[in-house]
Amino acid sequence: MTTRIEVYIKENLVDAAGDGLLKDIEDLNITGAVGARFIRVTEIEGRIGKKQAQRIGAELLCDPVSQEFVVGTISGPLTKGAWIIEVRYNHGVTDPVSESTMKGIADLGIAGATAAGTATKVVLRGRLSKADVDLISRKLLANNIIQSYTIEKN
Repeated sequence: MTTRIEVYIKENLVDAAGDGLLKDIEDLNITGAVGARFIRVTEIEGRIGKKQAQRIGAELLCDPVSQEFVVGTISGPLTKGAWIIEVRYNHGVTDPVSESTMKGIADLGIAGATAAGTATKVVLRGRLSKADVDLISRKLLANNIIQSYTIEKN
């Protein structure tokens, strides 16, 4: 069983990585992007209950001052009408954050997790074509040697 936890900057705070991506998109001569937010995704394999997942999110993965998290997938106003790009490591490529996540879960005294993986999810808003979003993904978000990405319109 896979438990997904998504962590994001609170909506009333600046997402500096998102703002930086917008500037990089302009440098590609792509117009129409008006907003970008980064979401850190952690997927935990094994038998993790909802209370355990909430604890992992609150005590290990999230900074409560500047971030919020959901167990599952973020939906609603944050993602509605946006392009969703998810970048993850290819199979066989070491994900160093996953190793420290597993250690942190063990340090919390939570048993049942057998593996963890991470991904970066980008919520991209604006008048962009799928070709634009694909170019942004290839040039700015994913290293095709070690990572792959998916794109969907929400």
